[in-house]
Amino acid sequence: MQLFRLVIVFAVFVQSILLGLKSTGQPLDICIKSIEVAGKEVPIKEEIQTDYNQNNFQFLIDWNSPIPIDYKLLKRVGHERFRNVDFGEWEEVEDNRFKILNVQTGKFIVEIKAIAQNNNSNILTTKLVIDRPWWRTWWFWGASFIGLFGLFYSREQLLKQWEDEEQIHHQKIIELELKTLQLQMNPHFIFNALNSIQNYVLSHDALTANNYLSKFANLIRLFLDSSRSKYISLSEELRLLGLYCDMEQLRFENKFSYELNVDPKVDRYIELPTMILQPFVENAINHGLRYKKSKGLLSIEFFVHKNHLICEITDNGVGRDLSTHLQEKSKKGYKSQGLAITYERLMTYNSINDTNIIFTINDLFTKEQNEEQGTVVTVKFPLN
Repeated sequence: MQLFRLVIVFAVFVQSILLGLKSTGQPLDICIKSIEVAGKEVPIKEEIQTDYNQNNFQFLIDWNSPIPIDYKLLKRVGHERFRNVDFGEWEEVEDNRFKILNVQTGKFIVEIKAIAQNNNSNILTTKLVIDRPWWRTWWFWGASFIGLFGLFYSREQLLKQWEDEEQIHHQKIIELELKTLQLQMNPHFIFNALNSIQNYVLSHDALTANNYLSKFANLIRLFLDSSRSKYISLSEELRLLGLYCDMEQLRFENKFSYELNVDPKVDRYIELPTMILQPFVENAINHGLRYKKSKGLLSIEFFVHKNHLICEITDNGVGRDLSTHLQEKSKKGYKSQGLAITYERLMTYNSINDTNIIFTINDLFTKEQNEEQGTVVTVKFPLN
């Protein structure tokens, strides 16, 4: 019985000693033993910087002081923004090895401490810096904004440039079409045609006069219609050329005959640019056939060759050299600007419509004396 009392007294004594230690307290001292980032151990530093896809951390805590019998390990994480840290509540961790997972991009402060009854340990602080992905960085967005701004600005400038060029081309086409119309309806042609019709009226040949007057009116109407349209069908072009040749025959008193030949394979409803072929026909008549002493022949043929519609305008006139010489001798020689204007119209038309209509002019020669005997104009229209 007395021994039992001694044991109880000793137990109470030991308990009072332990309670004394806890209350008076030896300082609690903890430390970080290791840090792992994405499963790999990294050097222990006050600041750890990682990429956005390596945002899982594991801390291992150790003691520099004796381990208390009863203690708690606490942690809290704060988000640093504009030099201010917004901490959450202290959370207890179950083990001295704990994880912080899926940390967002930015700067975070991790604080760790231990408590044992009334004693608090030192606070361990580690700063975690999680870099943003490159597509979320300010320089990327700045460069993107500048790039997009430059792209849209360049696009607007390019569209404005195209619009200005298109306007210039459009204005140029209008001017050239007006010049072509003026050439087609030049005063000499109209005066001579009407004068020839008047001769039939004075000679009391009313039927012939009426026939030519009707042709003249239809020709003028076709000239005006073609000047307002961008394209003309081949059948309408043939009609215009036929009426024009009829009036020129009347003007030059049947000094030449003409023929219009169209290959059966050619689609007569195909559309051609307006006011292209007539200046070549005019040139053949006024530069070649008008100076020929005998009756001349004008041949206009249409056929298809290698994805092109070909128009050949052939005359057996005096040739370009003699025609130029005769015009220089005559102060009233016929001066045609039709070919130059037609060439300029074709170049502008090709540029705007991304096509390639071309023409060539070649001299024809006699086999015996190798002298010029007319010209042939070849106009090639691509078939799209």
